[in-house]
Amino acid sequence: MFAVLCRASVVVLAVAACVAVPTVSAQDDHRPNVVVILADDLDAATTPVWAAMPHTARLIRDRGMEFTDGFAPLPICCAARSAILTGEYGHNTGVLTNSGEVGGFESFVRNGNEADTIAVALHDAGYRTGMAGKYLNGLEHDPGHIPPGWDEWHAGVDNFLYSGYNYTLNENGTLVKYGVAPQDYETDVVARKSERFIADAAASGRPFFWYAASTAPHFPIPPAPRHVPETRPTAAPRSPNYQEPDVSDKPSWLIDTAGVRSATIDVTNDPDYTLRLGALRSLDEMVASIVETLSRTGELDNTYLIFTSDNGYNLGAHRLTQKMAPYEESMRVPLAVAGPGIARGRTDAMALSIDFMPTILDWAGLPIPARVDGMSLAPVLRGDTASWRTDFVAEYGGAGMSGRDGIAQEQVPGTDTPIMYALDVPSWSGVRTRDHLYVRWYERERPSAEREYELYDLRTDPYQLTNLIKTPEGRAAHADVVDELDRRLNELVACKGAGCR
Repeated sequence: MFAVLCRASVVVLAVAACVAVPTVSAQDDHRPNVVVILADDLDAATTPVWAAMPHTARLIRDRGMEFTDGFAPLPICCAARSAILTGEYGHNTGVLTNSGEVGGFESFVRNGNEADTIAVALHDAGYRTGMAGKYLNGLEHDPGHIPPGWDEWHAGVDNFLYSGYNYTLNENGTLVKYGVAPQDYETDVVARKSERFIADAAASGRPFFWYAASTAPHFPIPPAPRHVPETRPTAAPRSPNYQEPDVSDKPSWLIDTAGVRSATIDVTNDPDYTLRLGALRSLDEMVASIVETLSRTGELDNTYLIFTSDNGYNLGAHRLTQKMAPYEESMRVPLAVAGPGIARGRTDAMALSIDFMPTILDWAGLPIPARVDGMSLAPVLRGDTASWRTDFVAEYGGAGMSGRDGIAQEQVPGTDTPIMYALDVPSWSGVRTRDHLYVRWYERERPSAEREYELYDLRTDPYQLTNLIKTPEGRAAHADVVDELDRRLNELVACKGAGCR
């Protein structure tokens, strides 16, 4: 038997889109469940993720596949999460930063993306869907909003979510205020809601999709109260590009702000890193509680688990805090996947956040829409990397003319300072291959003749210390490589669907 599901697709005229999907009773529906556990601002380049999260390492990484080359091609919260939810690059969702013309929740909704999320696809196919934690930056402007496709909705509607306390959740249409008691700690609340959803969904007999999106370890969330006594001041790792001494070959925005950036790192970086390590303890415990609940309800062997982060984090690399940059620290994220039929091991296949939606649809036996830019990771998870991607486009929409469209949107109320605007970066687009990173700066702020460029040979310079095309001599010596990469970048910044794969 088949049911015909129809929904309105608004482009210029309303068109009815109808898809026939199999109908099955709850007792007969053995399609796999999917749980996505999303960290916030957790890098894979500097932070020792698996040592800091031993439960996650044992229960997901060691039971499945670790992607050593996991990337967030849109390295800021809202753009990254939009890509995860839709399987599309930012130039197709229209979300390249946290607010403004090309960013934020408003742009995501205005561009029609909410009708095409993974939640809608799975819900329409009979899955029970739910989430808890962080959705998209800007939701605070419409706190009563519940997007289509979600059966259970527990989203944070203010930036106090980043502090771990005093935040408000929209809980299925009711705004619930949390305080400062130990039981209000945000990661623990997300953990409890995860356990409850999984138990209820398992009892219903329907396959389910759960999206657990704590803000840990996003600054300034502290460790959970139980972990405060064991959290000791810890210096952030000093990688070769930490507080990079000579930034004269970097773009002008970094040269001009190098002093204030360096001074900020001296004051904030080690305390930030200490908080991050402490906050990861409760996130690790949340992972363990989710796996334990799956096991107790008999669903573990029929559940795919994805652990990753929305984007990376700089921790002083190139004198940078936060993320947003095209460098490894901003874009590299931890990624481990476990579940039915997944081979155990590691792979260096380039996996992107846009790949999660097509992968999940593949697991659920659903067609992957033509508009999706990402690729299903299912073949890679079976050990087949033939014909896999060797490059990808990365993008950032910039902080806007007032400097407020980027990380300023992630500040806890009362902590917004002018320094946050100075620490943002201009817009850029770049192409990342196995061997090179090529970047065009000021894509939205300047005409092409006034843009600035970077080229790094990742084979000889993995820490991206030497921009090969800063000087006229360097540009001449690498003209052929630049021509090839610039041509490829032009293709990718305009790609859609199959053209991106």
